[in-house]
Amino acid sequence: MARHTTNLTGVIFRDSITNGIADKTYYIRYKDNDNKVVELKIGKYSEGIREAYCNTKRNEIVTKLRNGEEAPSTAKRKKRLILSIDTVANNYFNEKTKIDRTLKAYYVNHVFPFFKDYDFENITNTEIIKFTRVLQSKKSIKTGDDLSPKTINTILNVLKSIIKYAIKNDLIKNDFSKYINLLNVDNARERFLTKDEISTLFANTKDDETLFLYFKLALNTGARLSTLQNIYKKDIDFTHSLLALKDFKNNSTYKTFLNEELLGLLNKRVEGLNPNEKIFISNPERRMRQILDDLFNVGIDKNDRKNKVVFHTLRHTFASHLAINGVPIFTIQKLMNHKEIKMTLRYAKLSPDSGREALMNLGLWIDTNIIKHTYTYIKITIVTLLCKY
Repeated sequence: MARHTTNLTGVIFRDSITNGIADKTYYIRYKDNDNKVVELKIGKYSEGIREAYCNTKRNEIVTKLRNGEEAPSTAKRKKRLILSIDTVANNYFNEKTKIDRTLKAYYVNHVFPFFKDYDFENITNTEIIKFTRVLQSKKSIKTGDDLSPKTINTILNVLKSIIKYAIKNDLIKNDFSKYINLLNVDNARERFLTKDEISTLFANTKDDETLFLYFKLALNTGARLSTLQNIYKKDIDFTHSLLALKDFKNNSTYKTFLNEELLGLLNKRVEGLNPNEKIFISNPERRMRQILDDLFNVGIDKNDRKNKVVFHTLRHTFASHLAINGVPIFTIQKLMNHKEIKMTLRYAKLSPDSGREALMNLGLWIDTNIIKHTYTYIKITIVTLLCKY
């Protein structure tokens, strides 16, 4: 490596490489009591070593030599063990008992493969930029499509959480999370199915019991696919027409209401099942995607997230039609199990001023009893809270 002098006597540096990035390694030079030139390594620029510090160390040694003291000829810095990201991440995930499985999968599939050979303490802005670009060039494992900006941001936030954990627990001092810049996201789904399109979907799946039930549940409850895939027989309350749903995004469980048609379909579905058995064994996600593509996505660009119909569009459809028919925004929030009202406010623009009358005349695929049950539940909840005070 090339050697370079500095403006300070006896302070030099050599070009070096750290984690694939150009670096400087500083040395000091002086003569010992035998008049022999000694060259002592001080450290790297990436480790925080600067010329002024090297000059101070050299002056300390020269002063000791002049006073007849022994020079620290063997005082080389012990090499710090490299801290791997996996060491930090394992501690982080072990402490986060209620971590979303999707987030851990993002770490395993994207974050770890990129940073596995880096010293976690010495990651720089260059690596973060490079990592972001790699994500933008990657394909989704499930769909084969480009990773969406929203997904990329989620992956970057996983990395940021691990960094913050390392800082909080004194594992590293270099807070390189400041270099993480999230992408601009404008992929809010605007497309929702009309009543005629809903009828078309049901007509094309009525002969497939599994697909038909998936679509019925999605359009009656607004539940995400991961939620529907984890319904157990014990989650269905046939007596009170209720269904317990697990929201993996919010790490919570909430209840929704079942109409007579769904109760009949579910009653047939759970025949012979034990309470702890799932109602869906197989995962027909690929078949459902193909049906939605054939019915609604002909001629639409596969990356058009605003207008392309996917399974999640059914959740958007559920909320959109509730809003169109005048269901109060806070009721929609409850039915969608949104953690924050701002997530539900996107549907406010669809809501007319028709109030309760429009609500009771919903007349789509949702039984109006669901709405009445919701109002009753909210009323009881409010009364209960008032009684406490």
